[in-house]
Amino acid sequence: MVFQNYALYPHMKVYDNLAFGLKLAGTPKAEIDARVREAAKLLEMDHLLDRFPKQLSGGQAQRVAVGRAIVKRPEVFLFDEPLSNLDAKLRASMRVRLTELHRTLREQGRPSTVVYVTHDQVEAMTMGERICVLKDGEIQQVDTPTALYDRPANVFVAGFIGSPEMNIIPAEVTNQGAQLSIGGVTLPAPQKHMERLKSQTQVKFGIRPEHITAGGHSESAVHMVDGTLRFMEHMGSEVFVHFTLGEIPLTARVPADQLRDLAGKARGDSHAFGIQMDACHAFDMDTGLNLFL
Repeated sequence: MVFQNYALYPHMKVYDNLAFGLKLAGTPKAEIDARVREAAKLLEMDHLLDRFPKQLSGGQAQRVAVGRAIVKRPEVFLFDEPLSNLDAKLRASMRVRLTELHRTLREQGRPSTVVYVTHDQVEAMTMGERICVLKDGEIQQVDTPTALYDRPANVFVAGFIGSPEMNIIPAEVTNQGAQLSIGGVTLPAPQKHMERLKSQTQVKFGIRPEHITAGGHSESAVHMVDGTLRFMEHMGSEVFVHFTLGEIPLTARVPADQLRDLAGKARGDSHAFGIQMDACHAFDMDTGLNLFL
């Protein structure tokens, strides 16, 4: 197990922290030394073996905690939010290290199951091969990262996975499932899902920010609506455009090189946005289940 707070013995050097569990298990001294040095090399911390925990950075301490688990050669690792105490940059590099470690062990013929507990969806999406989404101790969905993102089982999973999160707003179903009314604007329902909407009067409409465009389109699947600008978050390669449709707030995720149409516009200005209706979701108002699955 790898703990959130590292749980290293402060009076022991890194070498002894790594070796402690093996000593308790009665492992021969030569084998202990070989395993400790093998783990240290794997985690690129050979130069840290003579240091005490107080002499380590957060990332180094976390690597020691991981190494302590590796030397036991377990069949299952349990990582309990191991990166939550690190800063954002270090978390990103440690995500890569841990993912590579898992693959390296597999390539060495020592495949191990890693159960990784986290509240950080970025960690889950980038590191997980399969993700189990829990709410109040109940499993909501178990699937691959791509399936969770593209086909969320319910409104909780849809809102939890993705950054910025999916736009989820109440909508009225009209014209026997052929249309959705949102914020006083009528949108055409995806033709392939009309049958499933027939029995509904109200749903929770879901659309991911990247499926809302900020420019004109000729594609039939993109429905143009007039929104009112609130503000924009410039993220470098992309921009999060916040606007309202009627009184309902929405967010669009737009590549920075496609912002020509928004140039010079300010808060309160009107602008045409395109909603890719083929990429939308509809969730049952009572159960929250995805009606399009």
